Amino acid sequence: MIHDGLLNVLIIGAAGVIGSALTRRFLDMGMTVKCMDVCRFNEAWRLAEVEDCKSKYVWKASNDLVHDDVRGVDIIVDCGLGVADRPMGNSSPSYTVMTNISPSLRILETIKHMDPKQISVIYPSSFNTLYGYPAGSKYTSQMLPNPSSVYGWTKAAVESLYMTYQKAHGISCVVTRVGSGYGFRMRSDEFPAQLMLNMLMGNDITVRSPEAKRLWTYGEDIVDFYGKLVENLDQYMGQTIHCAGNVGDSIVTNMSLARMVAKISDSRVQIRAGPYEPGEVVDGKPISFTIDNQSPLWSPKFTLEAGMQKTFGWFEKNLSRYC
Repeated sequence: MIHDGLLNVLIIGAAGVIGSALTRRFLDMGMTVKCMDVCRFNEAWRLAEVEDCKSKYVWKASNDLVHDDVRGVDIIVDCGLGVADRPMGNSSPSYTVMTNISPSLRILETIKHMDPKQISVIYPSSFNTLYGYPAGSKYTSQMLPNPSSVYGWTKAAVESLYMTYQKAHGISCVVTRVGSGYGFRMRSDEFPAQLMLNMLMGNDITVRSPEAKRLWTYGEDIVDFYGKLVENLDQYMGQTIHCAGNVGDSIVTNMSLARMVAKISDSRVQIRAGPYEPGEVVDGKPISFTIDNQSPLWSPKFTLEAGMQKTFGWFEKNLSRYC
């Protein structure tokens, strides 16, 4: 699907980190973008500087999606997220299951009763779907989900839901497993943001799950990937593809990342190892993995350290947004 400036895209969860970044990118590519989110527009600060966004912003939950919301739309990007990985993913499992699965079901049911072949759906899933494999496993896009947390299970369930509706109803969809994302405007509960905010404020840090590993993925590289994907969407229908990593594919422990950010920020705060969270230890070992079979669409430009340096610079200038 090569865009010619005429594609109409609906981004659900547009006020969030990925949704707002994709809004910017797709508008820059000449597409018409309609935004939907449960957040009031005047509180959707990540979209504040995006020109002409307010007139195309729908303040609505995707659980209440109707045909008129998607009429004339070519692509839906399902970025909506009811509950993030933690802490609520662990403390409120029932709420996590309901709010992370039912909106995607509503999207699919809405499309099913129209002409399903006229609308393509991109679902940004998560590497959390794979964290239940033994330490040292090599993650590929062909691997079936094996989550170790309720949050990961919800992402895996929605992956399966999309593929089921493709088989049963002919709905065109692509699942993308996104690595642990970070960058400008990220949520304050995400680990790199917690590190940067606490170091900027001089607060000591307790690192939970200290030896569990993550493949941190810079936001600019993520949106570059999605820009290429929409231009080649027909080639990837019905597939699960990965967009995860950095130049060199540096996979680091949480404690190593904390020390890297401390070095970048020239911080002298104390960093302590904390307890492991549920799902972060599998068969007695912290989560650890390598990766393989990346999509040809994935070509990151940033090393882990370079991305963290840019992100810290942004947080340093925008600390007042969070404090």
